Amino acid sequence: MPEAPPAAAPADSLDQGTRYRRSRAGILTVMFFAASVCGLLPAGGLAGTLTEHMDVMCAQDPVDFLSCSYRLRDGHDLISAVVEYDGQAIPGEQVNGYPHADATTAVMILVDTSDPARQPAIASAISHIEQLLAGAKPHHRFGLASFDTDLYVLAEVGTTLQDLRGAAANLRAKGKTTELYRNVREAVRLLGKTNATRKALWILSDGLAEDYAYHHQDVVALARSENVIIHSIGYPRSVQQSVALQTIRRLSDETGGHYVQANHVDYSIPAGTFGRALRATDSGGDVQFDLSELLGAGVGGAVDLSLGFQTTDQSFIVLVPIHLPGGHGASQNAVLPGSGERADANRLSQSAFVPPPLAPLVPPSRPLWPWFAALIALLLVILIVILIAFKRVRRSIADSPMAAMKDSKPLAYIVMHDKNQTRHAVDKTPWRIGRGRNNDLTIADHSVSRLHAEIRSNEEGQLMLCDLESLNGVFVNDNRIEATQLREGDSVEIGDIGMHFTLHDESYATEDPTVMVRTRTPV
Repeated sequence: MPEAPPAAAPADSLDQGTRYRRSRAGILTVMFFAASVCGLLPAGGLAGTLTEHMDVMCAQDPVDFLSCSYRLRDGHDLISAVVEYDGQAIPGEQVNGYPHADATTAVMILVDTSDPARQPAIASAISHIEQLLAGAKPHHRFGLASFDTDLYVLAEVGTTLQDLRGAAANLRAKGKTTELYRNVREAVRLLGKTNATRKALWILSDGLAEDYAYHHQDVVALARSENVIIHSIGYPRSVQQSVALQTIRRLSDETGGHYVQANHVDYSIPAGTFGRALRATDSGGDVQFDLSELLGAGVGGAVDLSLGFQTTDQSFIVLVPIHLPGGHGASQNAVLPGSGERADANRLSQSAFVPPPLAPLVPPSRPLWPWFAALIALLLVILIVILIAFKRVRRSIADSPMAAMKDSKPLAYIVMHDKNQTRHAVDKTPWRIGRGRNNDLTIADHSVSRLHAEIRSNEEGQLMLCDLESLNGVFVNDNRIEATQLREGDSVEIGDIGMHFTLHDESYATEDPTVMVRTRTPV
């Protein structure tokens, strides 16, 4: 079992508010968002927030107790927790350290098995899964799933480690399309139904998403509602394509998880990656604060408490809005015990409060039409200025190099070998061809890789066709190429799709050929 945080820190370490205040340099302050409409934390209600250092969930139940569950994203231990109000510190009592005796942590491993060309990355992912399982503790429950177009559960959460290793050894990259967001959301939903104290999802993917109906916000919202932490490992196919890894990095950042990027050459990851992530998943516990001192001092209504945490090397403050019975906020005469003063027993109650009479409304003594005239004149001046600025912007756009490029003739054309002889203008370089929707020419065919080929311009201004490490290759005039200069009429095959290259537009193909109508023998 991993080392648990200290259970119930002694009073001499918890109630030293002065010591705590001196140590909170660089404190992060965050306001909780409560579940109620009014923005307060009612008795029994929940409020939670996620920062770059910790994840906190608080509930006021019963009314004189504030109970908070917390998790530290760096895996460190809590030293003290203090609630501060009106200059006084109320120490917290840690009632549970995680993992406690009945705790279980459910971990689902989700592997992206799309694109057969990614099999080397899958082989590294199998090795990384073994490293993750090597750090398993008795309270951990692991599961395994893969995805491409759909989600495939290969081992339910709670499967023995031996059976899970066997399922991982059979992972193969064989899918065609990557529906990342939809399938990650489905994995979060399944993990949310698991009976476990904490839940974590590991995504092993290149980050490329070909979803249209599901998005990043859908996954994050569901993960936060199901209390699922998302960790991820990114496997880039090349340096240029590593930008796609931002998709899974954001999922980890916004759900309190860890992200690590594998090396793009051998897919290795830093040592200790899984140990740090498992410690962060299993860190924290529960802490309680006795609010009876506030009630005894006559504090009531809406109150903002400063909830302070001190770890081994960090200090944090979270503002927690709560609601205490009686009044509409702290009384001006209420003083916490220990301040050397007494609460005024005759302080003004809500029922005794009489609002001051409103002053009678006096009609204006000056006419209002000059103000309206001035307002209309001001609006006319603003409208004229906007029109002048608009004309200048249009003129600058019309004179810009981008406008000139828009009106310029394309560099060349790609003509598809379909029944319509569809033409695609090559109007820039590089000009990319592939199955992915971000290409300049998108070909929806499974024989075409997501980034298959591109047309570039060399130093002499010649157009070159280059293969982007595609699975099925690029052929020019029936010869497989890595890179070659394109010439008029060249036949090109991208996967199973045929096309040809031309420098001429459609008008050239429809012009009548020159006909010799008369000949003359030279003298």
